Amino acid sequence: MKVFISIDLEGISGLVQWDSADRQIERELITAEANAAIAGAFDGGATDVLVTEAHGNMRNILPEKIDHRASFISGQPKPKNHMSGIDSSFRAALLIGYHSKAGTLNGVMAHTFTGSIFSLKFNDMELGEIGTDAAIAGHYDVPVVMVTGDKAACLEARELLGEVETVSVKEGISRSSAKCTAPPSARRLIREGAKRAIASLSASSNQKPFKIKSPVRTEITFTDPSYADCVSNMPFVERIDGRKIAFKAPDMIQSFELFNSIQFLAGVVR
Repeated sequence: MKVFISIDLEGISGLVQWDSADRQIERELITAEANAAIAGAFDGGATDVLVTEAHGNMRNILPEKIDHRASFISGQPKPKNHMSGIDSSFRAALLIGYHSKAGTLNGVMAHTFTGSIFSLKFNDMELGEIGTDAAIAGHYDVPVVMVTGDKAACLEARELLGEVETVSVKEGISRSSAKCTAPPSARRLIREGAKRAIASLSASSNQKPFKIKSPVRTEITFTDPSYADCVSNMPFVERIDGRKIAFKAPDMIQSFELFNSIQFLAGVVR
């Protein structure tokens, strides 16, 4: 059974702010939580695990410390961004170290892909990274069966995905402070949660892929009109107002790839 894991940073226990001084600590903690999820997946019955990086420069995993049973994708750019490598051969996906969408109350380091994005909607449904990445998996009929992160991220996941295994490793006090579970305890909870999520696949009929119906209309609200100015002259882009643009695509994957290119391009203006 093939299991896909995407590993982000903002939902890792012990991390509460973006700080370049913490770079080595970040990499150690990310790798350790990835290993906890990998171990739990194998405990639950996985036979093949692929881990894809989902934060920043996508070079956070310490290669010499990752569980040798898994393979991993590092670096960028890459197709499908956080979900690079996923296809219909996978039985399930796990989102580890994730965070809530931009604007979430007490969401630790809450944002939606980049600081330039205020809101992202697919077919009028506002999604953050949890929902977007789940929809990418859903395009290939792969259900997201586990999400870990702060309390706000876990709540967002359950509201969106229903009966999904969640592990909260910290509770936000503000966007840049939190009450954290000690990392060794967080890793134990993640391993146990991953085992339950994977082991329950054959026994449960409730694990359904999260899908966005085709065709897909994507609406992006930027934090500043300058970002919209940068991309609004593209022939497929509709300018809605000062900060908002929209476009249409045949399916979720093409919609996401257009969004991903736009959000990177818009960022060069500032």
